[in-house]
Amino acid sequence: MQQEGWEQPDPPGVKPVRGFSLWRWIVAGIVVVGLAAAAVFVPIPIIYLYVPGPVRDAEDLIEITDSETFSSEGSLYMTTVSVDTSVSFVEMLVAGIDSAQEVVMKEDLTQGGTLEELRIEQRREMADSQESARQVALSELGHDRPTGDGARVVTTITGAPADGVLMADDVIVAVDGQPTMTTCDVGSHIDSLETGDTVSITVERDGRTRTFEIEVEVNPFDGSPAFVGIQMQTVNFSFEPGVKVDFKTGQIAGPSAGLVLALALYDQLTPSDLTDGREIAGTGTLACDGSVGPIGGIQQKVAAARAKGAEIFLAPAGNYDAALEVAGGIEVVPIRTFDDALEYLQGSG
Repeated sequence: MQQEGWEQPDPPGVKPVRGFSLWRWIVAGIVVVGLAAAAVFVPIPIIYLYVPGPVRDAEDLIEITDSETFSSEGSLYMTTVSVDTSVSFVEMLVAGIDSAQEVVMKEDLTQGGTLEELRIEQRREMADSQESARQVALSELGHDRPTGDGARVVTTITGAPADGVLMADDVIVAVDGQPTMTTCDVGSHIDSLETGDTVSITVERDGRTRTFEIEVEVNPFDGSPAFVGIQMQTVNFSFEPGVKVDFKTGQIAGPSAGLVLALALYDQLTPSDLTDGREIAGTGTLACDGSVGPIGGIQQKVAAARAKGAEIFLAPAGNYDAALEVAGGIEVVPIRTFDDALEYLQGSG
């Protein structure tokens, strides 16, 4: 029996081991190996990665009926971004030093929703991109122009020049005295202005016609000179160009294919070759007035185009600086409108 104040003697012939015993070293080794394995293989549930996605020749994704078509010697590549939803600690560290990858918080990507909800929204955005590409390219070729009964204000952007002046459900019927049938008409007129210009916008509100004077500002999203901050929708929209166009984009989704799809459609319907035998890639949202907007994942898209062997990358002006950072040997061309892209390509750069 051990009594207080006494030490239990070591068994005969047994020498005590001081410091870490062998079994403690084994446990420590197992823990280290486990942590290393977790760092390599266990995903962090709140971290995603943007990585370069597939690159497709947009001219292969367009099917046209009721019109003669023409082939191209070069390519017009549509670039994409893939999202890696299973990111380990080591992969996150690697992404921190690889400009072709970008760490993004899950919450920032999904905005509180689910991945399936995000996929549904991006499929809708792709459908909108295709429609804008159809309208812009076919209108440019003289097949038809979109018509409507004015542009209904959906909302104004907080802090923008139109905020507190125009209201939701106002229907814009004229800009600077010129009648407007669609959002395209409103957008194209505003795009022609310079920072500091004043634009006169006439609306129908509650059965009355009212006119407001608004000073345009620099667009905070892409740096273009004329911005009022209105989101609009055409009332009773109609567009019947007489040419049927099907876009075979499959599972590719998102809002940023509009510019390249419009260029590819235009190229197929004209005997001159926009590519001039070159390998051209690009990206950018496209509004029905032909304006090109900035997108996310520009560095991943440029990296994907570079790996594909593209010579030229058509980048939204708002993404130009970021695109240059990873361009390498690719020539990056800033684009604000569809006409900008046409003028560059038709002038052979």
